[in-house]
This record gives sequence, structure tokens and C-alpha cells, in this order.
Amino acid sequence: MSVSVVGLGKIGATIVPHLLALGEEVGVWNRSPAAVEKMVALGARPLNDVRDAFASKLVLSILFDDAAVREVITHEAIASATGRETLHVCLSTLSPNLADELTLVHQTAGIGYLSAPLFGRPEAVEQKAANICVAGDPGLLEKARPYLESFGRVWALGNEPRQANVAKLCGNFLIGAAVAAMAETTGILKAEKADADAFMTLMTDTLFASPIYKSYAPSVTGARPLPASGLAMPIKDMGLLAAISAENQLSNRVLKALRESLSRAQDMGFGAEDWSTALGRSARMASAVA
Repeated sequence: MSVSVVGLGKIGATIVPHLLALGEEVGVWNRSPAAVEKMVALGARPLNDVRDAFASKLVLSILFDDAAVREVITHEAIASATGRETLHVCLSTLSPNLADELTLVHQTAGIGYLSAPLFGRPEAVEQKAANICVAGDPGLLEKARPYLESFGRVWALGNEPRQANVAKLCGNFLIGAAVAAMAETTGILKAEKADADAFMTLMTDTLFASPIYKSYAPSVTGARPLPASGLAMPIKDMGLLAAISAENQLSNRVLKALRESLSRAQDMGFGAEDWSTALGRSARMASAVA
């Protein structure tokens, strides 16, 4: 099946080699040509227009946020695929309201649509270890499954595309809450002049022996900071989840506290860092002042 990838950021560029390894013809589109050239060097085919991507049987899009998706995945691009049995799988972490809009637009155009945001840093995607939250028509999921499983594990989470987007945001919240708790714990230990790294080793080898704690704990304490990825994405995601909570008239005090911590870290000048590094540095600075 012909495949196109729209968006060649860190995740998109890591997905393309897996699709090529399946022996498929892979078209690629990106707003900056340099990323396209790198994928062409691997064997991908350059696309001049997003509408060309929708000439493929399968379109995988991975764009930063709602605004980028609205700008790139236009009604005209979707409509250009009418009658081609095209399936569009959106891997972006979006608001569920936009997922609803996209579902309707695709239905009107007569083509398939799935939401499939994923958990996994680029290195996890490279190792085929991403976890992909998928929601939408089960028949469409089976059509896309072999391609998604080329870079991760598929988790079916509902028949409405928006449900995958809500699930991804909730997952990011759980990660952020764990990171924030580790950051505050580190601040307390530092204030007491205790060995935070030894404590985190104790926790991650026993009570919290899971990938999230093991990968983020050394970054929180400052022992092994993760590569800078910026606070823009977690701030965006937690804002989307807060909007969902407000729409459902829910009170989420932990989510509010996490958003305040992220905002404070950004104001302190840590906006370019990974959120584990930023929240950890913020907590350690607070303990030093105390």
C-alpha cells in the first residue's frame, strides 16, 4: 500500500525508515525542505503539496498542535482524496474538539480517519517501542495496524477518534504529575542535604521500578538531564486537558498545580529544557533559597 508521511519533525523523521523497511513506497511532505531531503536520501519520495499525500492509500500525519494541523491538513487536501479509499491516521496530540471536526470532514469526503497519538520519545520510536493510542472504526484500525506496529505497540481505546486524544492527554498528565512529585521530593531532600540521587535509585529499583520513573528521575535530580525539548508541548497539552476538565465541570487540583509549576519553571528561564529538567531545577532553586 502506498504511504505518505506529513510532518517530519523528530517523530515523523523517525517513523519513515520503519515504513521503508516494510518495502512500501513512502511519500514525504514537510514545510521545511531540509527534512524532506534527508528522507529522500533514505529512499522516500518527495511530495510538493499536501494534496499529493492524500493520493496515497495511507496518510500518517504528525504535526505539532491544533494550529499546525488546521494550517496543513486543509479541507481541500482531504477532499482531494475522495474515492481513493484513503485512510488518514493522525498521530498528533490534539484537542478532542479538533478530532471531532476532522472526523466530520473526513466522513463528508468519504475517506477514513483515525486518531493515533503516541507515547514515546524519538529514541523509543527508533527502537519500535512507542505506545500508540488509537481510536476510531475498528475495521480501519486493522487496515492501519501493520504500519503502526512497525514502530510500536497499538492500543485500541475506543470507536470515536476523540477518545484517543483524551487518553493521550491523560497519559501525559500522569507522566507530568510523576515528574512534578519527583521534583518536589528532590527539593525537600536537597533542603535537608540528603542524597537525592541515592534516594531516587532506591525508589526506581524498588517501589517505582517503571520506565517513566527510571528515565525521568536522573533528569529531575540533575544527574543525567534529558535532551532539551522545551516546555511548549507539555504546557500546551496540560492546557488542552484543563479545557476538557472545565467543559465537564470537573475540579482538578493536581492538574492546576502542575500547570502552575510548568509556568513557574518557564518564568524562571527553563523554557527550553525537558520538563523533568525544568521542574527539577525549579524545585532545587526553591530549596536553595529556603
